[in-house]
Amino acid sequence: MKIKFIGVGSAFTTQDYYQSNLLITAPSGKRLLLDCGSDARFALAESEIYGHNVGDMLDAIYISHLHADHIGGLEWLAFSTFFNPNAKKLKLFIEEQTMQQLWDQSLRGGLERLEGQQLHLTDYFDCHPLAKDGTFSWEGINFTLSQMLHVDTGSPTNNHYSYGLSLTADFCPNIFITTDTKFNPDFIIEIANKVDLIFHDCETTPYNTPVHAHYTELRTLPLFTKRKIWLYHYQSQSTYQPEEDGFRGFVLKGQEFDFSSKNAGELFII
Repeated sequence: MKIKFIGVGSAFTTQDYYQSNLLITAPSGKRLLLDCGSDARFALAESEIYGHNVGDMLDAIYISHLHADHIGGLEWLAFSTFFNPNAKKLKLFIEEQTMQQLWDQSLRGGLERLEGQQLHLTDYFDCHPLAKDGTFSWEGINFTLSQMLHVDTGSPTNNHYSYGLSLTADFCPNIFITTDTKFNPDFIIEIANKVDLIFHDCETTPYNTPVHAHYTELRTLPLFTKRKIWLYHYQSQSTYQPEEDGFRGFVLKGQEFDFSSKNAGELFII
C-alpha cells in the first residue's frame, strides 16, 4: 500500500504546497482519493491524473468533512466522470449525515439540474454512507472512522466534525490519519498506543486558531507519541524544526510513503 500526499497545505495555501489531499494506492493498483479540495484538479494533474482519465485512474473517494479545501473539487470530479461515457461512477465513502449535508448544502446548486434532467448525488457517485464510528473495506484495507471535533460552536448538535481514519491491513502497518481536528491530546496518545504511524494536521501560523491542532500544542505530546507522528496541513514558511522536537517531520508535497511491510520499523519513503 502507498499513501501519496498530493498536497500538504492549509486552506490558504499556494501551488508549492496545495491543499491537504491524499492518494491511497492498494496493492491491486487501484486508488482512493482522500478528500478533493478546490485545487485537487491541479494537484492530481501533477500525478498525471487529468479530467479525461480521472475515472480510469481513480476507483474511490473518501470525504472527511465539508470545508472547501476538502470538497471544493467535487463538482469538477462529478462532471468529469458524468460526461465521459466510458467512465465508471467513483465509489464515494462518507459519514451518512455529512453525505446529506454535502448534497443539500454544497453540491446541489451546481449538480442537480442538467438539460432535461433533475439529478442527485447518486447519479454522479456510487454512494456508501457510513456511521460516524463505522467501518468500510476497500481493496483489502479496513478503514475505521473517528469523529474529530473541528469547529466547536458550543452546541454539540451543531458542531463541525471531521472524520479521521484508521487503516489496517495484513500487508501494512496500522496507520491513523486525523484529517482536520482541534488539539485532543488524550485521544492522540490513546491512538498512538494502537497504531504504528500517525499523520496529524498541524497549524503553524504565528497565532493559534481554535479549529486546528497548533504545532506548539502538538509539541507538548509525550515523546513516544511524537515519534509516530508526521505533520501535514501546515502553513508555508514555517521555522519550526519537527525532527528536533521528536516528530518524524513535515510531509512534503508529492511525498509518497510505501508501506510494503507490516513491520512499523520498515517504512520507506519514495
